[in-house]
Amino acid sequence: MKTGQYGWGWHSENKSTFTDKHILLDLGLVKLNLSKNMYSSPLDFASDVRLVFENAMLYNPKTDEVHGMAHQLLFYFEMLFRPIQAKLPTNQRVNEFSAVYEFD
Repeated sequence: MKTGQYGWGWHSENKSTFTDKHILLDLGLVKLNLSKNMYSSPLDFASDVRLVFENAMLYNPKTDEVHGMAHQLLFYFEMLFRPIQAKLPTNQRVNEFSAVYEFD
């Protein structure tokens, strides 16, 4: 996601776009946390990825390019994560995608 036509918006240098309370969270930090085995479950990982895109949409107006890219990438992430989530035990599954996100 950090390469290609829209990769510029997701590099760690653009941390100001992705803020949550007192923590700066971007895909670079998610990747670092993943490489250091900081996530106790796939749902924790997914929660951070969602937060990056949700914050990008929250802090950028709908007319902004970053908002649109975040919306598309969140949808794409959810499609890719769905098979992983389906393999989790029933009590660990979260139906966030269908309940929270509305896509045009």
